[in-house]
Amino acid sequence: MGMKNLIGLTVLFSGLFTLSSIGQECNNFHKRKCYGSDNAYMSYNTQSKSGMFVLGHTSDLVFVAHSGQDYRVSLCQDKKVEEPLKFQVIDSRSNDVLFDNQNAALDVPPAEGEEEGLGLPQFFEFSADATKKIIIRITAPGPPPQEGEKKGKNDEPNPEDLFCVGVLLENMPSPKLGF
Repeated sequence: MGMKNLIGLTVLFSGLFTLSSIGQECNNFHKRKCYGSDNAYMSYNTQSKSGMFVLGHTSDLVFVAHSGQDYRVSLCQDKKVEEPLKFQVIDSRSNDVLFDNQNAALDVPPAEGEEEGLGLPQFFEFSADATKKIIIRITAPGPPPQEGEKKGKNDEPNPEDLFCVGVLLENMPSPKLGF
């Protein structure tokens, strides 16, 4: 094996090791970093997930919401990314957008010292009237990747652009209202 091949393998393995170590940091990120509901009746839902994101990318998490349950979807992200995540909650059957935090941001006053447009809520609560698949579409801050760019074998994401995102799902039986 030549010196050039050895150097190439070293660079390849160090890049894979970096991506792998960042990916392992994201393992169970939602359990460590996401703030859940203050409601004592809400319990952890095993469909919660964490993952590695790159700036500007969009990803979908699909989960099953069961009839007669109240749900809370809470998002959290690595502190190194200052802008908030954008997300939508979508009924997978009808494709109706049940919630879009960019539209809801109008109702959330910015925190002290925060710019006007950055007050995006990072949670949503709803009641499931029927069992259905729900899509949580998360968009990381930053410019979207360029369309039509040629990707080569060595086009790995810049480790500086990678960060962890957690989606904490909680649920409880819907309270019975009325007599």
